[in-house]
Amino acid sequence: MRYQFVMNFGTWVRLATALVAAATLQAGLIDEVPDDSRDELAAGQVVVKSRDVKSGPWPELSLYQVVDAPPEVMKNLFLDYDSAPSYTPGMLAAKVVANNPDGTKDVQYTVKVPVLQKISYTVRNRYSQKGRNFSVGWTLLQSPLAKSVDGSLRIEPYGNNKTLLCYTNLVVPITNLVAGLKNQALTEAKATVRAIKEEGEKRAAAAD
Repeated sequence: MRYQFVMNFGTWVRLATALVAAATLQAGLIDEVPDDSRDELAAGQVVVKSRDVKSGPWPELSLYQVVDAPPEVMKNLFLDYDSAPSYTPGMLAAKVVANNPDGTKDVQYTVKVPVLQKISYTVRNRYSQKGRNFSVGWTLLQSPLAKSVDGSLRIEPYGNNKTLLCYTNLVVPITNLVAGLKNQALTEAKATVRAIKEEGEKRAAAAD
């Protein structure tokens, strides 16, 4: 009887461990979205999460969006730097200025800004892929207006041949005098995510 109990208990422990491991492997972007916002997400709305940080006047923004396009289309879209200005609001140019030995790329963007008309900044992009999940993270190398920029674009399969993406960005400006512009930063981030969605769906439809 005791032997049988030990065997059953050992089986239970192994089963519990396997279930925990499976849950960990299956955890993804959808688990980051609050339960009360998932209906909005499924309906095509942008879900926004913000996190205050001590290092600057603006919060870290994470925006979640479902795109009616497969992850492979969205990955190729983001890696198509030359076409980014054609659909990204306020972007004038994007070009790879360095392909580094570790697989990262240095990318220079030129964007419209008030008063100064335009500025250029450079970020280092690092890439990661596991199965159909893809992510690119970026850190600032040079900018006339920011101390630091850290962000990422993460994509994973969602539903029937769709993609769930998460766009995250944290900008620390050179001066805290621009703290009042954080609402504008959110507006611009939403516009960028919607533009990515629209272009991805356009490319997916063209590929059918």
